[in-house]
Amino acid sequence: MCMDYSKLWKLLAEKGMSKTDLMEITGLSSRVIGKLVKNETVTTDTISKICTALSCDVGSIMECVDEKSLSLFRYCRAYGKLLEEDDRTKKLGFVLDGRKYTVFFSKRTASKATHICCEGDGTVYWKQYHMAGGVVRPGVEKYVLVKPVRSSDESVIIVIKGKPAMIEGLDEGIWLSPGRQKETGKTGVLVLTESEFKLY
Repeated sequence: MCMDYSKLWKLLAEKGMSKTDLMEITGLSSRVIGKLVKNETVTTDTISKICTALSCDVGSIMECVDEKSLSLFRYCRAYGKLLEEDDRTKKLGFVLDGRKYTVFFSKRTASKATHICCEGDGTVYWKQYHMAGGVVRPGVEKYVLVKPVRSSDESVIIVIKGKPAMIEGLDEGIWLSPGRQKETGKTGVLVLTESEFKLY
């Protein structure tokens, strides 16, 4: 079982408040708010301060849930451990139902001028086109985002922050889209946007 603070964020949204507002009215630090975001353990004093500030009871801001009922995204947020980090990606790892997961999160936010390329050499490339007045101009920046290495008992997920114009090469070779993986049950490297990962 684990604690889930999703109710707190929903309550803040209903009250038109932000996490910064919560910090100001409770005196909690950004570190403590970060722990709540990750569904990590906090003190009862922290819970008491939040309930007092928001005039609510404990059940209005948190609940105890079975880890198996969490989505993959929420499980990753709650239990993912930082394995490594560079200027392009953050790599987290966790184990769920006996299966090892490695998740790469892009640090840069993709836009309509971004193409993510899943190529036959096993590398994910980030291609950033230059836009001017809503029109693509000559010149493109291309670099390696990640070249994942996986074992047979491991699932690798690459999560792209933002909304790229397209993710090229999905469902070819090792590269899979969420729908195709669910449809076929095939294992490979799943490449998807952050919004897709939240729903996966």
